[in-house]
Amino acid sequence: MLSGMKITAYVIDEGRLVPLNVAAPREIPARAIWVDVVEPTRDEAIELAEQLGLHIEVDEADLSFEVYGHVEVEGDQLMIVMQVDGSDDLTSAKGVILMNTDRLVTFRSGSVPEIEAAASAAADMEGGPDAQSRLVIKILSKAIEVASKTLDSAEAEVHRSARTLFSTTASVRAEVDLEDLLSDIGRLQTQMVALRYRHSLISRVVEILRRDPRFSSTVDIREELELAASECVSVGDFARSVDEQSSRLMDSTIGFIGLRQNASARWFSIVATVFMPPTLLGAIWGMNFKYMPELDDPYAYALALMLMLLSATVPLWVVHRMGWLRR
Repeated sequence: MLSGMKITAYVIDEGRLVPLNVAAPREIPARAIWVDVVEPTRDEAIELAEQLGLHIEVDEADLSFEVYGHVEVEGDQLMIVMQVDGSDDLTSAKGVILMNTDRLVTFRSGSVPEIEAAASAAADMEGGPDAQSRLVIKILSKAIEVASKTLDSAEAEVHRSARTLFSTTASVRAEVDLEDLLSDIGRLQTQMVALRYRHSLISRVVEILRRDPRFSSTVDIREELELAASECVSVGDFARSVDEQSSRLMDSTIGFIGLRQNASARWFSIVATVFMPPTLLGAIWGMNFKYMPELDDPYAYALALMLMLLSATVPLWVVHRMGWLRR
């Protein structure tokens, strides 16, 4: 066994689950209910799964997978692939759950809070024929909890962005970097896509466990699965609400960007409108014709300046009357 892999086997001793540190795969007790494997290589994961009578599919690059998440029931085996992590990067760690009617096997690469929570709770759990199902429910419950906390953070970020955009005066809002705000909202929506996919995966697993009597053989298990299903519905509704809020906020931000661009274009239009008549007069009197009557008039220069000023004042008055200067 390579030194990077750590194996913990959980056995039933005096009616309770007891963890045992295992030095090598061949030393895993046959009575182990749960085998938790941390940081295995691809070959180690395949060999260990086969040794325990299970099957795992991985690609050629260590313990990595070609899919974001996957649920499959093959014979009496349930396989779950989850990309999970409690950090902002929702896809930086992976966990694989293999379960049949005899035992549960988990492989994890990176920090997987869901499996770690089940390991912490295992010491207080009673053994029994449904122990592996209860452990999987612990993993799913933690996954739902992580999703709920992530949604809380996402909703709080949406509200902060909304206050930045709407709850300030026009002068303060003019200082807001709308492009940065739009980028933050886009990152949040990307995070929500990953979370919604993960929630869908959890819901599918819960539904499979509910419908398959091999994994929900007792009343207690079925009640826990019903509760998990109810929590999945609640989290799904919450996720849809946050999705809608972030989408509306993105539309509003894009609208404010458009208004800011229109305001810039309007000021350019005002400047062009005000200075266009004086520019026309200056172009006329700047011609180099030999015979121009104004050249012989001693008051022509003052008259030209007055006409230019008047030609600029009239459009400015019209713009003011239209209210463009107050927008």
